[in-house]
Amino acid sequence: MKLQNIIVFMGAPGSGKGTQTQLLAAKLGYEYFSTGVLSREYAKQETDFGRRVKSIIDQGNILPIDIILEIFTKKFESLADAPGVILDGYPRTIEQAELLESLMNKYGIKNIFVLFLDVDKTKLMARLSVRKSSTDRADDDPAVVERRFDEYVNKTAPVKEYYESKGMLVHINGDQGIEDVHKEILSKLGIN
Repeated sequence: MKLQNIIVFMGAPGSGKGTQTQLLAAKLGYEYFSTGVLSREYAKQETDFGRRVKSIIDQGNILPIDIILEIFTKKFESLADAPGVILDGYPRTIEQAELLESLMNKYGIKNIFVLFLDVDKTKLMARLSVRKSSTDRADDDPAVVERRFDEYVNKTAPVKEYYESKGMLVHINGDQGIEDVHKEILSKLGIN
């Protein structure tokens, strides 16, 4: 297995994870994947699994570990020969962080960088409102957004604390423009 570097992007819904992960993947030549994007792809499928995923996503809930395990493990293992992988929106729970660590141990991957995009909630809500008007994502509906924030606070914030307690969390000011956020990420990763 070639894969040696994993970069995890964390932050609340609307913090810019998707935009920044794609910019960094292009810059480094790393593979990129989002469990959210993968989940939405499954949700479009007219299968029992797809309908189950769609129902959970449309309610603004985090997918249970059995579904994440299936989606994430298949995709992760398909990228074994990549020089690096950038993860958008994973892990979202301590259980998912532990799954990632077990996969890293299984494949002998040592390097993980966890970037947290800090953005004020009011600004996040405004961003999601704009995104809702330009896309057709059911999970950007205002009522669902509130549920997503509740899920984030209850389940994902502990993952932030988990990585912070290990000294692995790198804070990024997500309140800046896209280019400035990208420059700060590169700087904090030591990339020119």
